[in-house]
Amino acid sequence: MKPPPKPAACMPLSNADFERLRAARPKLWGDPQRECKVCLKENGNTYRWWADSSRTEIATYECNCTDQWLMHMWFLNAGIGANYQRLTWDDVASVDPAIVEQIMAYVLNAKRNVADGRNLVLWSQSPGTGKTLLLSLLLKALMVQGFQAHLAQFNEIIDLFTNSWRDKAEREQWNRRVRNVHILGMDDMGKESKGRLEMVEAMVDQIVRARVSDSLPVAITTNLTPQQMQEGYGGGVMSLLSEQADFIEVTGTDYRPRRRELTAQEARLGLVRPIAAV
Repeated sequence: MKPPPKPAACMPLSNADFERLRAARPKLWGDPQRECKVCLKENGNTYRWWADSSRTEIATYECNCTDQWLMHMWFLNAGIGANYQRLTWDDVASVDPAIVEQIMAYVLNAKRNVADGRNLVLWSQSPGTGKTLLLSLLLKALMVQGFQAHLAQFNEIIDLFTNSWRDKAEREQWNRRVRNVHILGMDDMGKESKGRLEMVEAMVDQIVRARVSDSLPVAITTNLTPQQMQEGYGGGVMSLLSEQADFIEVTGTDYRPRRRELTAQEARLGLVRPIAAV
């Protein structure tokens, strides 16, 4: 059985981006002809996975190692790690369907939402409700449509912001990967060190103002309430963000225990999750 082909929007990285990833990750998957993170170049380059979304029958797939590698690099360059590269909308079963529908509505009307600079804030005061998973799936779905996306931990953006003033290369990376992408995902806003609050407020102000000015959306996950966000980052900048934003409370139980159960089941059955665009 053949898996779905890679999306048309998935293109090889530039040499500069590939070298940047390799410098940051010494064990980077570098050559799909010699190794494969999916089939492991075993069993005739095949792997076993569910036949369809019902997950009742198992199928054996022919691994296109090059396609899997290209998608891996494509997502990695956008800040989406290997774990979330393998997850799909079938993995959000613990999230209220109404919440998933709201995010899917953004995807279905992506051209208008991105053109209008429509922001998203996925918030919940409880951890483990699936905010990061939903954000990753949202960005993957937008990338499939041809949009440039970047996902970063909020603390990572703070570090990039402070470094950008000291180094020209870092400044260029800041502009290309944070300021200028079609949609920027900021994960775990509110977990930064309180000792850096003044600098963080300045950074948030700069990012949000620049992107709002250019009608470039931001998608945020946070454990803060909308009121706490306004109090923590300044009423002015949050007012700008809120003018074109949907605040979605991601309620539900912690999905991680269920995720662990599924991972254990997959291991017992000898299943392998491929890298998937949707």
